[in-house]
Amino acid sequence: MRLFLFALLVAFIVLSSCDGKDEGVPAYIQIDTIAVAINNEAKEGSNNHAITDVWVYINDIYQGNYEVPARFPILNTGKQQITLRAGIKLNGIAATREEYPFYHYIDIDTVLTPAETIHLKPKFSYISNATFWIEDFNQADIKLGETSQTNTDTSIQHVEDPLHTSPQLYYGGIFVDAENPNFINATNMETDPIKYSDAERRLMLEFEYKNNQAFRVSLLTGSHKYDVEILMPSSEWKTIYIDLTPTVKKNPAEKYALAFSTVYDGEKKGEVYLNNVKLVHYE
Repeated sequence: MRLFLFALLVAFIVLSSCDGKDEGVPAYIQIDTIAVAINNEAKEGSNNHAITDVWVYINDIYQGNYEVPARFPILNTGKQQITLRAGIKLNGIAATREEYPFYHYIDIDTVLTPAETIHLKPKFSYISNATFWIEDFNQADIKLGETSQTNTDTSIQHVEDPLHTSPQLYYGGIFVDAENPNFINATNMETDPIKYSDAERRLMLEFEYKNNQAFRVSLLTGSHKYDVEILMPSSEWKTIYIDLTPTVKKNPAEKYALAFSTVYDGEKKGEVYLNNVKLVHYE
């Protein structure tokens, strides 16, 4: 009897392994680097980015999102269409990763072979219907300054890149100390207004920063200041993507100004550096 039961168990295992549930040997995709291509520098600005992830679709079916560098398995083999989308940490927070809406996705038609690895080097670009406002600090006039809504002891100024590490030879410098403790500069609400309609679909702020004390990103209206994000000190340059859409929609107004501010913390001279500031929305 025991021998008969054992034979039945073996037969069940064999049949189960042959019923189509065996997923087979996967192929692999490896992505080590990501880049951004600029189609029109005058319109789109710098190609610096903080794309951290790739969101992967196989034949339009979501596969997963992977932090780069990454090597991951794909069970589909043979001729396949791979779609890659650029992933970011929204507002600089690792827990809020999402596809960046203003980078175009990449379609790749290829053949995936079991146990073999294909190497991809995606280069994303901005979508054609994106609209930009840019301050890269390479012009004589800086588009951030004191306005009728701000009261500041100092203003942002040009700082030359001592290493000349990029085509952007200058960046913006903000300095506060005991004699000049308060800083707030903003875009001009009359000549460069942010409109409520800009956030109808999505309104994003991109910029690079390095700082030894905290500073704020805010939106101003004629009578109010709405803080969007507080950025803590960073000794290295970082690029961040901040979603302005919720703040605009929560606080309707005819127009807004983008503002950066900081206050001397009383310990040492405060330094905040900004570069390649972009407001991006749909046409």
